[in-house]
Amino acid sequence: MSDSVKAKDKNGTKERTDMEMQGVAKHFPMFMRRGTQHFVVGLWRFYVGLVARTSKIEFHGIEQIDENRMLGFWHEDSYCMQFVLRELQRKYNKFVHVIVTSERRGDYIAEMVSHYGGAPMRLPDGMKMRSFLKDLKEESKKESMTLAAAMDGPSGPYRKPKRLLFMLAHEAEKAVVYVRFQKKGMITLPWRWDKYRIPLPFTKLICNIDYFGQIEKDELRNFDEYAKSKFGDIISEV
Repeated sequence: MSDSVKAKDKNGTKERTDMEMQGVAKHFPMFMRRGTQHFVVGLWRFYVGLVARTSKIEFHGIEQIDENRMLGFWHEDSYCMQFVLRELQRKYNKFVHVIVTSERRGDYIAEMVSHYGGAPMRLPDGMKMRSFLKDLKEESKKESMTLAAAMDGPSGPYRKPKRLLFMLAHEAEKAVVYVRFQKKGMITLPWRWDKYRIPLPFTKLICNIDYFGQIEKDELRNFDEYAKSKFGDIISEV
């Protein structure tokens, strides 16, 4: 083999090595992000288990969470909803689909939801939203579908319910149930728009599930009045 061919092979090897290194560098940040995500979610899961083992958790009306129901909750209770999913999985073997934002923080939430027997449905932004909503409407009509969503999510305004969950319930002819948590024994993060709440260990956590029933067309058309009739006291606190 001539020196020119050897030089060519050496250069080719070097080029391939550089390309491989570039590929590693390209994917390394994603690897780090996933590693961080798994670590953080692992801590969250450990903490959920700690609270569950050391606290008294009461579920009032959890029988209302049945197939063909739509679950509405406030975004501030997103962490507390893990206890609901955990209870439904462990004692009732029930499966809930949960609408989750497509933003980066949604990756963490989706992993938590999946761990506790839920099925995350990522809510996209921009042009993909129309296609997603079309598919979501069809999915929500299935008899086996139980869907949960933060009524004021994914980015507020705080405790201002949006029409999405109620519109889906109306078109699917399914009842809405309202999941809420009492404030005792929680840490509130006041700097966040949703005033995110995290329950404390060695305390008492009370979850109330109220049955709202099916949504009529007139109620959906006059949604602000409907929301005031259902959440008046809570909305007035904002």
